[in-house]
Amino acid sequence: MVDKITLEQVPNIPVGNLSKLPPEELLSLQEQAVQNLQRAKMLKDWLDNSIALKYRDVASNVRKLDSKDTGTIHFTDGNYQITSVLSKKVDWDQEKLKDVVAAIRKHGDNPDEYVESSYKISETKYTAWPEHIKNIFKPARLLKTGAESFKIQPLVDGGNHE
Repeated sequence: MVDKITLEQVPNIPVGNLSKLPPEELLSLQEQAVQNLQRAKMLKDWLDNSIALKYRDVASNVRKLDSKDTGTIHFTDGNYQITSVLSKKVDWDQEKLKDVVAAIRKHGDNPDEYVESSYKISETKYTAWPEHIKNIFKPARLLKTGAESFKIQPLVDGGNHE
């Protein structure tokens, strides 16, 4: 009987060799990796929240002193430099922007000098359109794919399925 590979051994085994393992062993290793990943994410979140609790008031005070609402600030704690990054995400009310653009046009100015326009189409709506409408939009539709993934699951009844 051959000893099963442990998760700790996986990084030292060439991918080609791992790919030759039986599906039940690959599944077991994959499940162990997922459990470890979930645990690591939980631990990281817990630690990140602890650090935020420790430093958020100090960071807020430093930002006030620097007259900054967002961005990167630095301060020290003993022999350590602490960096706080508070990102800025700006959203615009699309209906109000339409009114502003219309007002700019009405006054004879070119709104393209002030506003960037973008078009979005819901994929759900697109797939529901009649074919003749889809054909008009097809040249502008760009399809990108993500990374291919595989999932191994034991068969419920133990039989062969294709």
